[in-house]
This record gives sequence, structure tokens and C-alpha cells, in this order.
Amino acid sequence: MHLRFINRRLSPSIAADNLTRDTYASTSSLPDGTPLLFDDQWRPVEPWMTYFRSIAAATGKTTVRNYGYDAFRFASFLAKRGTDVIQATTDDIVAYRDSRLSSTEPVSPATWQREVVVIRGVYSLLMQTGMIDREPWITIGRSSALRSPWHSEPDIRPLTREQWVAFRDVGLRGMRPTGGIDPSWRGRSSLRSLAGAEIAVTTGMRVSEFSTLLDAEVTAPSGVGSSILLEACAKYQKRRRVSIPVSTLRTIDLYRQTERRVLVRRSASSLWARRDELFVVEELDTAAGVIRGRLDGRRSRWRLHLLPPHLRRIAVVEREHGLEALGLFLGRGGLPISLRAWHSAFELASARAVDLAPERLGGRRERVTPHDLRHTFAVVTLRALTELALAREAERRAGSLGPATLSEHISMNPRLTVQRLLGHSNPATTMIYLRYVEDTDALIQDVFESWNDDAVTFAEAALADRTNS
Repeated sequence: MHLRFINRRLSPSIAADNLTRDTYASTSSLPDGTPLLFDDQWRPVEPWMTYFRSIAAATGKTTVRNYGYDAFRFASFLAKRGTDVIQATTDDIVAYRDSRLSSTEPVSPATWQREVVVIRGVYSLLMQTGMIDREPWITIGRSSALRSPWHSEPDIRPLTREQWVAFRDVGLRGMRPTGGIDPSWRGRSSLRSLAGAEIAVTTGMRVSEFSTLLDAEVTAPSGVGSSILLEACAKYQKRRRVSIPVSTLRTIDLYRQTERRVLVRRSASSLWARRDELFVVEELDTAAGVIRGRLDGRRSRWRLHLLPPHLRRIAVVEREHGLEALGLFLGRGGLPISLRAWHSAFELASARAVDLAPERLGGRRERVTPHDLRHTFAVVTLRALTELALAREAERRAGSLGPATLSEHISMNPRLTVQRLLGHSNPATTMIYLRYVEDTDALIQDVFESWNDDAVTFAEAALADRTNS
């Protein structure tokens, strides 16, 4: 079994044989990145090819890629048992479930639920096309062979303010636990990592979301926060609006004026040499929310919030000195860094903080991830909104406020507000944070403003950069 993904930048002439070349040519209508599943003789495997074709146009590129790996894993497992998705029995489904959930390194509940989406999807396709009469498992109520035999809440690990400060200062900024810059610190792009971490902890954005931000979408600090509309880069393309506090904007602007400016100048000529493979932007109107550019000789026009992640990562604009990437967080080559690079930066910062300041992390030995910061935002925000709602109710009982309307009950509901801010589709996901509300002593904007370090100036950052170089 072989898994490949459509790559329009590669010529079909490099295919291994005529059959593969013909298959690749027949997929000209499919989006770039669509999975292709072949058997050991490099023949297309059905019904997987039809399944990928049906979901590719309506599903995000990253999600489709994950579905491709899930399908490949499931199909390969069935092949080793001498069967396929059409002939599989309940025993085969149970065996696959157990291999994923009961092994020495079981997958997370979230990963298994994603795999269930793929399995249910392909069997739904088989029933709709008449290839099978029913699914190979029996469903009684909510129980079936696909249901996890054990139940586990997501691992919610919010940070306290002290833990956040230790991770930020010691891990990301290279300071000593007692204060001051560590002369042995050799961290790279610390201001970029710091800006990304502050976005995560003060907005709740996922790393897949803030890593694709364009520089023009995040305004310079001017006394008010910045508001960004997410959709194409949001999970499941669920639209929501995100507000970035002023203090976080200051951190981002510091990164802009230092590390990002250097990277832009260094990469201008190399990006120009690669311009044929980049999305060269010809119009960017942030006020109207419109972007227009060309890739591979073809022009396209997008609403800014609908610009897909793969175009955001290769979007550039022509300047006097060459090409400049439009992405906010750039790497050595001048284009936005990958998700893997973000996780690597957090792992290195976590290891340093745990090693040098274990007492400030409260005995926390596991690494701090971008999603931990998202959880922190959720808990802090939920606590703040709950306190606000209780305060308003106290005022109402005291006669200072009139009776609450239905719309006020909805708009002031802390759980509904956090659900909207995080972009949760399922209210049950947000409910998980309720048990952590009493464990956090923070108020949303005031606390997040205090979590950021406004004392860091351009001069101090430049001096630290000079010391590290």
C-alpha cells in the first residue's frame, strides 16, 4: 500500500510508470494536496480514491492530509489481515480499534475520533453507492465497535501566572531564574517565539491559526487592540473573530522592528529567485479585506479571511529590495516557519525552564505546548467572565440594575462566550474547563496585560540580541 498527495509543482512525467502517470493526469480537477492511495502494484485503490475526491473540495488541506494518513493506516491494517474495507467484518473493526487504543502507545481520544470520521465516511460512501447494504458493525444506542472502550477527558493543563512568567522569562527570553540575561543563552528568534506564545495565551488561538497570520492583519499598537477575522485557517473553517490585547501588540511590534526586519532584508534576493513558485500579491486592501495575486501564471482574488493557509505561507509582495513575505512569523528562508518549528521552539523553551526553574513551575515536569497556552486562556477568561456575571447579578439583587432580558442572559453567559472565543463547535468541549475555574486567580484583560512585560524596550532587546550573537 502506498500513499501519495497531489503536487501540482511536480511534472506527471516523473511518475513511476504509465499507470501512475495516467492516474495522476486523471486527477487534474482535484485540489492540490489531495491524497492518492495505491496498492503494491501502484494501482488506484477504491473506494478510497472516490472518498478522497468527494471530501477534497469541501475540507481544509491540512485536514484532508490527516484523513489521508488515517485512511492509509486503516487500509494497510486490513490488507495485513487479508481483507479490505468492503469485505471487513466486525472483528476486523474491533481489532483495528484495539490496535489504536490498547497498544503500548495508544493514540489520544481526539486522534481516534478523527479516524472514526474517516471510517464512518468511507462506509457511508459504500452504502450510498450500493456496494454494501450496511456497516460491518452493529450500533445499539450510542455503542458500537467504533466507540472507545474507555473514557478520558482531554488533558487540560492551564498554567498559573507564576508558571507562565517562568516559561516566558527563563524558557523563551533566556533569563536567569533570579533575573537578568543569562550570558550562556544561545537561543534563536526569541522575540518571535515570545510573540507567538503571548498571542496563544492572550487570545486562545491555535498554533495552526497564529502561525498563518499575515503581517498586515495585525495592526501596530495604538492604544486599542487588534481585531482579526479567522475562517480559512480556523479549525473546521469555523469563522470567529479574535481580539489581540495592546500589550501583545507591543511584543509583536518589537519582534517586527528587530528579528523580522533582519530576516526580510536577508531573504529578499533569495525569494526573488524563487518568485515563480510563490503567490505574488498585486493588491492587498486590509480595509476592504481583499487580496489579489498570481501563482503559476494564474491570477486569483480572495477575501482576506478566506485566503487558504497554503497561499498564506507563500504569499509575497514586491519591494524595492526584492520580495518580502507577507507572513508575520518568518524563518531563515524568509517564509513563515512550519508548525514543527513552532513546537520545537516550545520544547526547547520548556526544557530550559524545567531545568533551571523547576520550583517556579510548581513541579511541572512536562513540556509547555502551544495548546497549554490556549487552555490557559480558556480557564482565565472563563473565571473572569464568571466573576463579571456574578457581580452583575449582585448589583441586580441590590436594585442597581433592572431585570435581565433573554438576550442579556445569552450575551453574558460565560460558557457561551468562551465557546465563541475558542471556536468550539461542541459545547461539551467548553464545559470541560469549568472544573478549572476555581483554580485560577486572574481576570481577563487586566491580568493578561500584567502577564506581558512592558518593561522590555527596543534598546534592551537589541542589546540582548547583540550579546547572543
